[in-house]
Amino acid sequence: MPMLLILLFSLLPNTSGASSVAPPMYESVLFIGDDHVADAFGNAVDAYLRTISIEVNTIAECGSTPGNWVGVRTDFQSAKCGFWQRDEKRRERKSKEFKPRSLSEELAKADPDLTIIALGTYLLMNERDMQNEQSSVEKMVSEVERIQSRCVWIGPPRLSKEPYASNLDSGVRTLKKILSKLHCDFIDSSKLTRYKGKDGLKYQVAAATRWGAQVSRELDKLNRPSPQEEQSLNLEPTLTNPSSPSGTAPR
Repeated sequence: MPMLLILLFSLLPNTSGASSVAPPMYESVLFIGDDHVADAFGNAVDAYLRTISIEVNTIAECGSTPGNWVGVRTDFQSAKCGFWQRDEKRRERKSKEFKPRSLSEELAKADPDLTIIALGTYLLMNERDMQNEQSSVEKMVSEVERIQSRCVWIGPPRLSKEPYASNLDSGVRTLKKILSKLHCDFIDSSKLTRYKGKDGLKYQVAAATRWGAQVSRELDKLNRPSPQEEQSLNLEPTLTNPSSPSGTAPR
């Protein structure tokens, strides 16, 4: 669907004089994650997504791991914000007490053609969690693929609290290994961030906003056509006149 929309945009008159193709537009986007999504990072990414889609649903379950979203585990890591959502009409809802969200139910409600998952921080508690959650990561991606939605996974940022900081590189490698076998793009936040905060996990507003801006740029790169695709979209068919000796187009 997005590539069809790119083609349609490429056929419109270019009033700005620029030669670049408009980025793809999505009818619906689902953006889910942990407490980082309920913070300035999530706000920055949410703002970007609303420039490329007419319908965006952003949902955060604080302290959540992939297992929480597929019903494998019901416990949550310690987090103060609970549940937060900004729906397609920009209405916000917060709650300390909430029923755990099901990814399959949220996919059914939103029917997104782009699904973005920002999870991974709370996998870093210990090696056992990273191993046990692999099947939940696979299940999440398979549910996204089942509805033929594009999948993007945003990995955890740099942290200073232990054992999260020490386990970060191993956790990122684990996520990359799993996702490389599946149909889901991966954005490595550990390469885009330097931790600035107080508790070792929560980012200060300015740093979180910069992280969100960096991730938005990475998303924009993923959403744009490749140079080969852009060239093919910009090629205009040449109309020739078979009866003309020069083969030029008729006036």
